[in-house]
Amino acid sequence: MRNIKLKRLFLSIAIILAIIFPLAGCSSIKDGNKVQVGISWSTDEVDKDSKDKVDADTQVYADAVRKAGGNPVFLPEFKSKEDAIKGIEDVDCIIVTGGEDLNPKLYNEEKIPELEELNTVRDSSDVNLINACLEKDKTTLATCRGMQLTNILSGGTLYQDIISQRPTDIVHRDPEKKIYVRHNIDVLPDNILSKTMDLTGEVEVNSWHHQAIKDLGNNLSVLATAPDGTIESIKRDDKTFFLGIQWHPEELITGHDDKNALKFYQNYFKTAKELNKESK
Repeated sequence: MRNIKLKRLFLSIAIILAIIFPLAGCSSIKDGNKVQVGISWSTDEVDKDSKDKVDADTQVYADAVRKAGGNPVFLPEFKSKEDAIKGIEDVDCIIVTGGEDLNPKLYNEEKIPELEELNTVRDSSDVNLINACLEKDKTTLATCRGMQLTNILSGGTLYQDIISQRPTDIVHRDPEKKIYVRHNIDVLPDNILSKTMDLTGEVEVNSWHHQAIKDLGNNLSVLATAPDGTIESIKRDDKTFFLGIQWHPEELITGHDDKNALKFYQNYFKTAKELNKESK
């Protein structure tokens, strides 16, 4: 009789554990409901186990994504557009990050002396990524370098160095490269930028760039400009949501707890989630 009772006890425990363990996994299911945000490749220095340790620049984007309620997904280097198309299938949206100067060969110009550090491997990976996003109409936010490359791939050109090629009283980057400078931009109303920012008119942003759009590419519209006319935001007119911005909301979110920048990311993620539902 005692053995029968023990067997029943063990059977009850097994049933309880079978119920508990799937429920314990609900936290991962809940995380899966977060917007999956693909962050463009810039280095292989990623901790493959924790997915938390990355190079300092990419870490800022990842931290900002988490703070805004998304789940950062570190994308690999893409050596072809086909690889990129496969690589972005399982993410809801993309953030193309800032970084080094873009090679002027991409827009058929020669280097000027003021051109700074280049990264041709990253150029190639980002070209494949952006072209994949354009082909698949992926919800995309291209930041700084990403916006400039979007313009190039749309047939546009850049000022390789604002100070020498287009002198201005507006400071777009700290000459000592130590801090983000601030200046105002004019956000045009009734477009994907103003709706995502939930702001229009004069808005203060941070800035860290010495290159800027010169000739605007095809299928692009300007959504915001600085007081000196520098293009601060663009969109691809032929895509559902492909937005380029020249400033860095990720730094405002992580370094200054900026509520407007946080709302911008949150609204972007919400839009991406809605667009994905519509496409399925």
